[in-house]
Order: sequence, then structure tokens, then C-alpha cells
Amino acid sequence: MAISVFKRYEKKFLLTAEQYRETVDYVQQYMDFDKYCVNEQDYSLLNLYFDTPENLLIIQSTNKPRYKEKLRLRAYFPPKTPDDKVFFEIKKKYKGIVTKRRAVMRYGEAVELIETGKAPVLKKDTYIDNQVAKEIEFMFKRYEGLAPKIFIAYDRMAMFAKDNPEFRLTFDKNIRTRRENVSLEYGDYGTQLLPEGYYLMEIKISDAVPLWLTSYLSEKKIFMTSFSKYGKEYQGFVTGDPINSVILRSDDV
Repeated sequence: MAISVFKRYEKKFLLTAEQYRETVDYVQQYMDFDKYCVNEQDYSLLNLYFDTPENLLIIQSTNKPRYKEKLRLRAYFPPKTPDDKVFFEIKKKYKGIVTKRRAVMRYGEAVELIETGKAPVLKKDTYIDNQVAKEIEFMFKRYEGLAPKIFIAYDRMAMFAKDNPEFRLTFDKNIRTRRENVSLEYGDYGTQLLPEGYYLMEIKISDAVPLWLTSYLSEKKIFMTSFSKYGKEYQGFVTGDPINSVILRSDDV
């Protein structure tokens, strides 16, 4: 099992199709496409978000606390065998700083963890591998009844700065969600979250946003928003409103 640890700021913006095209064209003088964007094409991300029967994690998140955390299982395609690679991630946010601890494991190991609440026995374990696995196990103990709650997938275009690989821009479209068949094995489908023609752009950076980008966003009147994919879906689910009708309101979560 391998692990990656990220600590950064994440700033989000909703773009129209025209703003998206103009922004991608502009930033290419400073940024390159991610290796997963083969031939400059986007790629899919499939996610299971975990919560309790009472929706404790998402309710805490929508209350805008100083500290919040999420647990998700991520894949780039629906797993076909127990040996397919998936990513178990703990994502925490404290005072605006996002920390993500990610463990790579086989899908069969992930299923074992979900079903038993216990970290899998690793064939090539190290201290750090066990540490992350234990952190995930602890979340299952801390939050009673923790289980996959919602499926969220989207198509992503990702870029990184030529002079700073840790500075990334991502553009998500075709965000789709479902509350039935909440498993990676049931394929990639769901209800659209964003209104047609909108993109979610995220700036992911460990320090200050470069001047060339802040100047561009100011000139184009592209303003930061607060946006959570799970939070927005839950907001529509609770109110009974069509999902798209709540996206552009000012009370983003």
C-alpha cells in the first residue's frame, strides 16, 4: 500500500462554458496538462462518500465549523476485479487549510475495510501504511454506522504550473450523483448536479495564488465561491428542490 499526503489551500469558482474556454486558453502559457489528460482530454473520477445513518459528517460540514473531515473511496473506472487499484482518502479542513491523506489499495482490501471496519492485513506493510490504515479504521469506530452514502463522479481537466508542480488547476464538469446502488461496481451514472454549461474550477496551492492568475480572475470578474459537491447534493436532497435550482444561490456550503 502506498500513501500520499497533501496540505494546501483550495479555492473554488463556478465558470460558464465561455469562461472555461477562455481560462484554459489563457493559463496554458503558464501551465501544462496533467499526465492523466491524455491528448489534452479530461478523465473521469468516481467517488463514494461515507457518512452515518444520521448524515452526521455532511451536517457538520454544512454548519461551517473550523474543523471538518470527510472519508471517500476513489477510482478512475468501475473496478472489475478485487485486484483493481482504488484510493481511500481522509480529507480534513482546518481554518481553510486542506489536508488529505491517501492510501492506495486493492479494491478487495477496500471492500474488506468497509464491511468489517478494520484495516486490511497488508502484504508489504510499513509503519506509515499501517498508520493511515489505522486512521481510516478509527473513523469507522468514531462514527457509528459509517458506510457509503452517495456516489459522486465527474469529468476533470487538470493542469499544473510549469514552475511549480504543486500549484494545480482543475476543471470539473458533468458532475453526477446518485443515492441508489452506492457502489463503484454499479457503473458510472447519476443525476446532474451543475446546470448545463457550468464548470467547477478549483485552485489547489500550498502558498499564494500567483499574480498572473489573480489579475486575470479580477479582469474577467470571476469570483470565488464556497462549493461542496456532497454539500450541494445534500442541500437539494433535504429541501426537495431540483438539484440545479440550489447551485447558484449565495448560501453555498
